[in-house]
Amino acid sequence: MAVTNREIIPIFFATDDNYAPLLAVALRSLCSQASDAYDYRIHILCENLNDENKRIFAEYGKGRFRVFITDMTERIAARAGQMHTRDYYSKTTYFRVYIPNMFPEYKKAIYLDCDIALNADISEFYRFDIGDNYVGAVTCEAVDTTPVFTEYAEKYLGMNLPMYFNAGVLLMNLEVLRNVKFEDRFFDILSKVKFEVAQDQDYLNVLCKSKVVFLPKVWNKIPIPIEGITSENVKLAHYNLALRPWRYDGVLFGDLFWKHAEKTAVYGKLKEMKRNFSERDAAYDRQWMENLQRLAASLAVGPDRFIDLVRSGKLVLIQ
Repeated sequence: MAVTNREIIPIFFATDDNYAPLLAVALRSLCSQASDAYDYRIHILCENLNDENKRIFAEYGKGRFRVFITDMTERIAARAGQMHTRDYYSKTTYFRVYIPNMFPEYKKAIYLDCDIALNADISEFYRFDIGDNYVGAVTCEAVDTTPVFTEYAEKYLGMNLPMYFNAGVLLMNLEVLRNVKFEDRFFDILSKVKFEVAQDQDYLNVLCKSKVVFLPKVWNKIPIPIEGITSENVKLAHYNLALRPWRYDGVLFGDLFWKHAEKTAVYGKLKEMKRNFSERDAAYDRQWMENLQRLAASLAVGPDRFIDLVRSGKLVLIQ
């Protein structure tokens, strides 16, 4: 590849084979709209990814884009037992914590979940100035709009809403995160308290509290209606929780997902996933959400709230 003077934008994803079809859509949406003014380094952090998915991802490493696939199995082995997993949460959700120390060549980077579709040039997101803060992020709509999650964030975690962010789309200040030994701090709190509602997202919010620049909602919009944000002006749709167009009809911004999906090698697989999604599966989604809300409600009024333990000195976190 010819050497250029273009600035490099590093972008990270974390996946396994289950989420690989979604990542193919995210990559297509990213590469098809990225500015010609930059070079892009796309890093895919994974665990035991199969060869077919590696081949699909490698196809995006052309021209201004280079794709690097890093298996995390050995790196996470020492701490894998600490990583709380359940339901939709796998060990891959913790991979973003390793990024600052693994990639000392970068001062700043973007982290994106796989279940997204871009409707804009990703360099716009990269150009936000976050100063010496840890991350730039968007407030979490699921917490902002669901009273039981709002109460959990305020009363259990001690967050001042709307200062709770969604951790699936991050502009990361890697230089500062290295300097404050963020990886060590993350695994310290992970070893001392088990967050069960949003897991990695709760840990990141607690640790980044007051060191976040909040960015426009159009850069991390879940598929629920909000005044002023439309299919035309949304910049990044995030299909989290049960709002998934590869499962359900009528999902807001679903057309954006399928517009990019139909131009990928996994389009047939995604259509098959949708055909095979049953009422029993939908019932599981509904029950999962009900259970999560009950858990959040009980923790918000429980005797061992995280914020109370910290304030009392019973729980001491490294600084």
